[in-house]
Amino acid sequence: MQSQIKDLQGKLEKAEEELNAWSFTPDSVTGKKLMGKCRMLIDENEELGRQLSQGRVAQLQAELALQKSANEEMQKNVEEMTNFVLQLDEEVEGMQATILQLQHQLKSSQEKVKQTGEKLEREEKRREELEKAQAEEEDKVKEKRRRASDEDEDTGRRKKEKGKGKNKEGKKSKHKDREAKETE
Repeated sequence: MQSQIKDLQGKLEKAEEELNAWSFTPDSVTGKKLMGKCRMLIDENEELGRQLSQGRVAQLQAELALQKSANEEMQKNVEEMTNFVLQLDEEVEGMQATILQLQHQLKSSQEKVKQTGEKLEREEKRREELEKAQAEEEDKVKEKRRRASDEDEDTGRRKKEKGKGKNKEGKKSKHKDREAKETE
């Protein structure tokens, strides 16, 4: 029986709570407690919302600051690159002028080399012609000497042959000359 009483008392309390829940009024003690609890939860939610939004805003502000910093760094790099490109452009122009001057000098030098080569070829041909003419002249002189030598040999032989004949005749002619002188 006591257990039945306890069961019945528990059911009664539950029923009263349900009734109180259904008969909620802001003026009742339970209503005031529930309203206070709701206000506290609403305030807590608003605070958490502010913290979340502030955290998100802070995060976005931090990202924005990083982007601004990155943009400034990029602008600085672009300016440096622009200055570097301008310097390179000036150097390239200077080098192009130097290359043009060197090409002119090279062309001039090649022309001089060509002229010198042609002059050397002419001189070489002339030297070869002179050597050929000199060799021909020397051959002519040698030929003349050989002929002269041959003629001298022939003359010497003839003289010898004549000399032998003349000796006989010479003796006769000397004898005749003497006789002619004597008769004079």
